[in-house]
Amino acid sequence: MKLLVTICLFLSLIQLTLPMCLAAGNDIRIGVLTTRGPEDTLKSWQQVADYLNVHIPEHHFIIIPITYKEMERAVAEHQLEFVVANPAQYIEFEVNYGASRVATQINHVLQSESSQFGSVIFTKANRRDIVTLADLKGKSFVAASKTAFASWVVAREELKRNGISARDLSSVQFTGLPTDDVVLAVKNCKADAGAVRTSVLEQMAHEGTIVLSDFRVINQKHEQGFPFLLSSDLYPEFAFARLKNTDRQLANKVAANLLLMPHDNLANSETNQIGWTVPDNYEKVRTLLQDWKLTPYENFGKVTLKDAIRQHWVTISLALVVFIALSLITFLGFNIKNRKKKFDILQESKQKLDLIHAMIVATPDAIFIKDSQGRYVFVNPEAARIIGKPIEEIIGKYASDFFPLEAAQAMAGDDGAVMSSTRSKTYEELLESQEKPRYMLITKGPMYNDEGEVDGVFGVARDITDLKLLQMEITEKVAQLETALSTVRQLEGIIPICSYCKKIRDDEKSWHQMEQYISSHSEARFSHGICPDCYESELRKFDADD
Repeated sequence: MKLLVTICLFLSLIQLTLPMCLAAGNDIRIGVLTTRGPEDTLKSWQQVADYLNVHIPEHHFIIIPITYKEMERAVAEHQLEFVVANPAQYIEFEVNYGASRVATQINHVLQSESSQFGSVIFTKANRRDIVTLADLKGKSFVAASKTAFASWVVAREELKRNGISARDLSSVQFTGLPTDDVVLAVKNCKADAGAVRTSVLEQMAHEGTIVLSDFRVINQKHEQGFPFLLSSDLYPEFAFARLKNTDRQLANKVAANLLLMPHDNLANSETNQIGWTVPDNYEKVRTLLQDWKLTPYENFGKVTLKDAIRQHWVTISLALVVFIALSLITFLGFNIKNRKKKFDILQESKQKLDLIHAMIVATPDAIFIKDSQGRYVFVNPEAARIIGKPIEEIIGKYASDFFPLEAAQAMAGDDGAVMSSTRSKTYEELLESQEKPRYMLITKGPMYNDEGEVDGVFGVARDITDLKLLQMEITEKVAQLETALSTVRQLEGIIPICSYCKKIRDDEKSWHQMEQYISSHSEARFSHGICPDCYESELRKFDADD
């Protein structure tokens, strides 16, 4: 058996590479994503090539079994004309390589058929400890591969809906192809549970590889008209897709014949017949890939430095919005009500953009962004005014192009400190501008790129020159006041005074007239007069002398 598998793999590789190198102009190569191995793929899919060869005899159609990674390389290098890919891979080819679907597969297993499929999550029937998805916490899980749509992507989504993440599992194993190995891993107790695409369990039971009653489906669902065991939502079946460089007329012929291909003669067929229906809607698949940020949507929803810069170019954005609005109104303006509704929406958007633009232009703060090399990538009008150059002459330049070298080096040092620490910083700085020295209160913070790495620095600077000068003036006045107060002499404490002559003794034990002492120790000055009592006393003395 191993020898047979090896020979089949060898033949499939020859069939993949040789036609790509030596195929004649009439050879049309159809790459088919293999899920159960190249031998099973060739056996199942040759019926499609044979049918197309009969009905489009001017071309020779070749089935090429191919793995997920090999198919991506073959599509990128234009080595195939058509592909049959799972829904996730079709979306990737559509986004990255311009592929377009021409038909959706109708899958047959025994007497059942469906143009949709999903994931079936299962364990051994005798595992009484695993009944619901919640019971998988702390259990080992097995799937075909990280890129297997039904076996892992859809299964992981269903686990998430039931509150189970990959971290909650004790381990996740990937067996590779064929997907039968996932079922066998659970059967042989190498994993507690696993997931495969729908219909695999039924097919293996029909082939005698397993006994279906030995397994229990977890989270089993029943969708009307769907004939297979199921644990998840349903998604469109594999897509038959035309690649970007494939002739469109040929693709139309292939699509028309695929839709007419008979697929109901099941009784005498040794293999499950393949049928086709009109292309299904794959937006549900696209949404799932975006939610999980899987290829080709790894960066879906991220805001980059470039996005942030674009948001500040309000005038350009406004012009673009107005242009698009006018174009849409001209092209679609047949209905007055619809035209009025669109106009109102655009008018509201214009008002919002005008408001944002006015705020950026009118703000008294200088706003700027630098890249990791220190080049200006954005400045607002206030920043341009402080620098003293038009905006277009500042973008792409360094601080050293506008400021003294010492000041520019200090700015670069602050930028580097912010980027290395990934923390915002607020400080005062004396800025030597072309007009006059300015005191600025500056706040700087880090900017990030697509990978979450620091890739620049933003800054908001406020002119506090008037406040700083006022502060300096107040400081000077306080100093003058303190100096004045220090010169004020006060009389305090106990003053020695003679009880008879009223002289006062100083610290050097010298005696002074009261007037002289007070004048030398304070700002007081004396003017002499006579009080009423003394006046009366002196008069009595004069009277007595007379």
